[in-house]
Amino acid sequence: MQAYFLRITEIKNDLLSIGETIIDREMALTTLGGLPSEWYVFRTTLLNYNVIPGFEELMARCIQEETREEEQEMPMLKGPPAAFSSHAKKRNNSGTKSKGKARPKARRK
Repeated sequence: MQAYFLRITEIKNDLLSIGETIIDREMALTTLGGLPSEWYVFRTTLLNYNVIPGFEELMARCIQEETREEEQEMPMLKGPPAAFSSHAKKRNNSGTKSKGKARPKARRK
């Protein structure tokens, strides 16, 4: 993804060097349009917002999305994520002991 944004920036700079000005919104829309088909949901989501992000923000969001996708594809070599581990530890340590919690009162007839 960084290579894609680098190439887009190079093209923008080439155009600027010959006197062509490209507004930020046009850069962002052109960049979104050039994303691969796997990015359809991401692209559609951004386009459905009332405000299209600027080029720099778009680049940051795309890199963040790419990182998120890569993390999801990686096998869990070191066990479950920390959030699940801490939840499991908390649950396993709870046992059947009462930890100072009051027992519910018996119903009166």
